[in-house]
Amino acid sequence: MLSAGRDVEGSSFGVGDVAMRTKFKIHESDKSRVALVGEARFATGNADDLLGAGAFSARGLAVLSGVIGNFSPHGNVGYAYHAGTSTLQWNDAVLATAGFDDLIAPGVTLAADVVSELQVGRSNLRLPGPVTYDAPFHRVIQPTTIPEQRDDLVNGSFGFRFLVPHGFTVVANALVPLNRGGMRPNVIYTTALELNF
Repeated sequence: MLSAGRDVEGSSFGVGDVAMRTKFKIHESDKSRVALVGEARFATGNADDLLGAGAFSARGLAVLSGVIGNFSPHGNVGYAYHAGTSTLQWNDAVLATAGFDDLIAPGVTLAADVVSELQVGRSNLRLPGPVTYDAPFHRVIQPTTIPEQRDDLVNGSFGFRFLVPHGFTVVANALVPLNRGGMRPNVIYTTALELNF
């Protein structure tokens, strides 16, 4: 019987990647709004210390929203660009989101969205091939069980926003995968306490 073990411990402190974001209002009325959003993320953090992505990335989005009484549908569509390096090759992606906010009771808002990131082109992820051992006997081992498939991500986001006294807002949200693309947890919960002033 063969066994192996290893413990690694470390820490890092420093500046991460720097992001710049801008938003341009194209149209605004009582019932609808249209805007363009641009974001650039510069690889100023050290990727070896897990302080940054290691490469430049940018995204652009067209954002649309409307108001129908207490119901507010919204959506956006855009593109994410990832610059490649000799060791890091991320795929570009088409981004699309559609959802709504609905005031279901005084001070209580329901929010639901479908959030997608669809891979552009063939995957840049290169999986290792089978490994062959000849001693002490011949055997072939597959080093990974990652499937050869597109990394299209489609998630459902469901949450509530509660207004509480003294200008505070409590937000609770869950993000759930709706497809089997990419490596993701089964569910991500988030909660927040916001103060408007």
